[in-house]
Amino acid sequence: MNKEILPQGDYIRQLLVKSSITNANINSLLREKGVFIGHNEKNNSVPLLMKSIISPRDYLLLYETQKTKEESIKYRTSSIKCSQDFDFSDLLTEKIDINNLIREKHTYQPNYKVIGEPTFYFEDENTAVYDFKIVRENLLSDWTQNKTYHTGSITLKKNSEGDIQISVQQNSTSKETFEVNSLIINSLKENLLVNSIINSNDDIITVKFNHFDNTSRINFFYSFTENFNIFTEYISTTDIEISLDESIESHPDVKIFLDEIDNLKINGKGLQNHILLNKIQYFPKLIFGAIKLRYKVNYNGIVAFATINLGFPDYVKSKDENSDFQATIDLLLNKQHKNISNENKIRKKMLEVFEIKKVESYEKFKMMSL
Repeated sequence: MNKEILPQGDYIRQLLVKSSITNANINSLLREKGVFIGHNEKNNSVPLLMKSIISPRDYLLLYETQKTKEESIKYRTSSIKCSQDFDFSDLLTEKIDINNLIREKHTYQPNYKVIGEPTFYFEDENTAVYDFKIVRENLLSDWTQNKTYHTGSITLKKNSEGDIQISVQQNSTSKETFEVNSLIINSLKENLLVNSIINSNDDIITVKFNHFDNTSRINFFYSFTENFNIFTEYISTTDIEISLDESIESHPDVKIFLDEIDNLKINGKGLQNHILLNKIQYFPKLIFGAIKLRYKVNYNGIVAFATINLGFPDYVKSKDENSDFQATIDLLLNKQHKNISNENKIRKKMLEVFEIKKVESYEKFKMMSL
């Protein structure tokens, strides 16, 4: 972010109070300045940092911390069953007027637009990619965010082994980029229908919250705690978002404990060993909305630790039972391997192996009526 002045006082307060800037971020900066406080809540630390001199390095560190957390990539995947073979180069020939589709979707003038005129490009004959960048303007926001830029993409992969399918991977960094992805996919569906490559919208396969009962959903999540490929080694479960099903009677062993609780957000170092979370007789009462897993990764000699957030975010936020399954990946590479190129290689490989595992587990644990 380019600014002619270095923010101080109330300007820096607007940045510090954001939820993406943690107590630890602020206190680390204070300690570098020789300031140590007994209580590290923002009510104590923010006024101290407001009164100190913020260097260009300090400001850049804080702003990049906020930007990185806001722009963590969310991955959603689906599959499309095809009734006949095709070539992407023949199918994706027409340019999509995406900004016109955005305007048609909104009653009022939207506060964002896609930059330029992106189109699909081909990594190989079976892979098509649509990368884009949006600019979003919010005149009601503070000076740190009145104009922001966000990226998104869609990757289509054709699998011709056995039944022909298209694997669709959506990458989004904001609700607006997710909206653009949805518009692109709707346009793709229409194209597939017109060319008789799919028969109906029923050919679109997504993993949704309501495709499981409570027990099978937990088993679906827990299937990712296995060492299911040679590149990743499961370490632990650290966070679980849980709510309780009021229609199900609690198991007698935990009835007194659970009857006093509406929902739980459990944090720990090894939740897979918690008695409430590893006994199948307790599962029917528990509604898992999201889970965070830690892995050690070793791919082509590149060593990293990965934190994978798996869940149904719209269910966690608003109890939307039609919520799609979503994943985010945070990577910490060893010093000797730490660069963007290696991070992208690790991330791409992890998405590939997790997609294979997701499809396998979905077929195994989804409700039989689907």
